[in-house]
Amino acid sequence: MSMRVREQKHICGESYSTAPYLEADIFEITEAQHKASARAKKELATSLVKDKHNQEAAKRYLVQLINTNFGPGDWSITQTYTDENLPAAGDLARADKDFSNFIKRLYRYCDKRSIEHPKWVCVTEYRTLDEEGRPLGRHHHHVIMSHPAGLTRDAVEALWDKGRIRCERLDFDHNSLEGLAKYIVKNKRCKRHWRQSRGLAMPKRPQPNDSKWSRKKLRNAFENCLEDGTFWEKQYPGYRLHRCEPRITGNGTMHLVVKMYRKDGRNQP
Repeated sequence: MSMRVREQKHICGESYSTAPYLEADIFEITEAQHKASARAKKELATSLVKDKHNQEAAKRYLVQLINTNFGPGDWSITQTYTDENLPAAGDLARADKDFSNFIKRLYRYCDKRSIEHPKWVCVTEYRTLDEEGRPLGRHHHHVIMSHPAGLTRDAVEALWDKGRIRCERLDFDHNSLEGLAKYIVKNKRCKRHWRQSRGLAMPKRPQPNDSKWSRKKLRNAFENCLEDGTFWEKQYPGYRLHRCEPRITGNGTMHLVVKMYRKDGRNQP
């Protein structure tokens, strides 16, 4: 069967020349996939990082979304509960409502002071029950939030009335928020849900390139260049290699996920 190689970029910013973070999927495709409609190609690009049934894909999408919308000066927030305010195990609706009420108070605070509403992404980890009816974990919220002019950490912390809250500056690892995004979805035992404010910018996915890579070049990269920063910087000028992840798909084809950050980007060491 005739095969080609596709490069699909995921640009986490305004454009390739300015985005602080970039991911690229390089993988084998069939001739039929190469000849597919533009819509089908777009759907495939999105499915690589937004498969709701695939936990790793969901993590990738969260990493891309956070890197596209948040930067130095923005905040990482953790909200927990005191025992008397802790919703019952399994009461997901109450935990969600608590966070929604916090956001409403925050927006009212901003409106009274003509402050722009902050952007945010929230991952809520729930207190659930195991098969024997025993509680697992505690309800809490992890929030990534922008820092609009005029809004202070003290003001944000004062608006959470259910327990402790910690508001800190975002910590970048190699110009990326990948470590933080993976941390807040780390616990596999407990149920979690994430949601986002309106108006977040989506990662840009340009038309795929089915002619840049040959199968020979892909195999060489797969076998010899996973940690070769010089090789990858030639493929993506202006970016520095963070990590290259090799995968063998279910049908035995090669797939590389390349993660890059701008050389002159935010918090650059």
